[in-house]
Amino acid sequence: MNRKTNRKIAKVLVVEDHREFLQFLELALPRRGWEVITSSSGQEALDKLEHTTPSLILLDMWMPGMDGFELAQFLKTSPRYRDIPILAVTGLLSSQNQKLCLDAGCDDYVAKPFALQDLEDRMNRLLGRQPDCSNKGELRTNVKKNRPI
Repeated sequence: MNRKTNRKIAKVLVVEDHREFLQFLELALPRRGWEVITSSSGQEALDKLEHTTPSLILLDMWMPGMDGFELAQFLKTSPRYRDIPILAVTGLLSSQNQKLCLDAGCDDYVAKPFALQDLEDRMNRLLGRQPDCSNKGELRTNVKKNRPI
């Protein structure tokens, strides 16, 4: 239980091949009450899912090897994983890319760079939670440059 928000801590699997961005989320999200598991590839994510069940998956769509589209399609067709919400995280902002992400099975979409609070609001919405107002204005960042804005 997060003492600050009196809310159960949710576990999020972050699947991202860019090390700096992965490290940023690995540091920022726990400060805001999330338990974070990281993976740098689609295959590594599948391996980790064998041993843990996250509440939510943040999924980079453009990765070498098994990309986010392939992983999302697999997860949404698997009885074991299909109910885990997937938030697509990608650097490409267009309605066509958004449609591709949603068609692959992602439940929502956010484009990089984004404000951390916007990401967290989407995460909370996917989990059926109200946005946590206690963090408003606490740490807003430019993810692309990986520093506060």
